[in-house]
Amino acid sequence: MTRGDDRQTDGGPGARLRAAREASGLGIGEVAERLQLLQYVVRALEQDEYGRLRGDTFVRGYLRNYARLLGLDPEEIVACWRRAHPEPAGTAPRTRTPAGQTPRGAVDAGRVGVVLLLLAASAFYLFHSRGPGAAGRDPVDATVTIETASGAQVVPLGAPQHLPRSDRP
Repeated sequence: MTRGDDRQTDGGPGARLRAAREASGLGIGEVAERLQLLQYVVRALEQDEYGRLRGDTFVRGYLRNYARLLGLDPEEIVACWRRAHPEPAGTAPRTRTPAGQTPRGAVDAGRVGVVLLLLAASAFYLFHSRGPGAAGRDPVDATVTIETASGAQVVPLGAPQHLPRSDRP
């Protein structure tokens, strides 16, 4: 049997992978180790039980890597899988953004980020540049003059000072 004969249509990609694995004398454990997959993933691929796997993107990648390991054409194996598992009718085809263009969601997120950054910078500036006259006097600068037996004392309101012992009533 030549590589051209591998294009049989009686089995899915799993049967073709299994036949090629067995022809090359590899066991499931060895394939799993070489592909860095768990054995149940290799078994699921060979049994065409793709529902046990994580999703179509992973399945395509697993099939490509498995086909490369066995010397099969990866794109042919993936095409065989696609014929057996067409995309659901409600699935919209993926479109790529042309080079040099940014997807609309990324542009909107960037604009929101810039606006939030400007608001945060404005709030920071306003909070830290507030002058002492904005709400009356700064409490640290406010003072009170207290008349004591030893004379008048000027006491700042922001930092309480204690009178000497002799001046206490």
